[in-house]
Amino acid sequence: MKLLLTVLLLLSTNLFAASKLDEKNITKMLDSVKIAKEHENIKAMRKHFLSRTSVSLTKQGINDSDTTRLTFSEYTRHLTKKWKKTTNNLIEITNRQFNIEADGKSALVKTTMVQTLEVDGVKTAITIYETSGVKLVKGKIYINYYSARFMLNTAMKVN
Repeated sequence: MKLLLTVLLLLSTNLFAASKLDEKNITKMLDSVKIAKEHENIKAMRKHFLSRTSVSLTKQGINDSDTTRLTFSEYTRHLTKKWKKTTNNLIEITNRQFNIEADGKSALVKTTMVQTLEVDGVKTAITIYETSGVKLVKGKIYINYYSARFMLNTAMKVN
């Protein structure tokens, strides 16, 4: 009886596993990450990233740029520190482009978004260009590479 229950449980969880990446299942996962970021929920966000995910954050000015490379663990600490000062966080996706490999096991997703943050009562909107390397591992979709380019010249107060 225990064996039968175990087999049924495994079969039922595999019914929800992805066999190939497509725009719909990638979007669903990326939207979950976006919501976790808006709600400043590291735990909810973490389940969509591989522990070995490479993170690259670039602050792009008109004449220069500054890139920081982080491990995923360092990135979560960076976000936690940033979110301590944030009282409001809204992310609006304006464009998303998919490049899914023919085998359906990996993809590169480029997203353009506008993030509105409120820090110390001041709301600021900034354009961000994200690139997410997505991988299918045992039926689950993970981010294994993440890059964000913050366009400093687009930052403007909105209140």
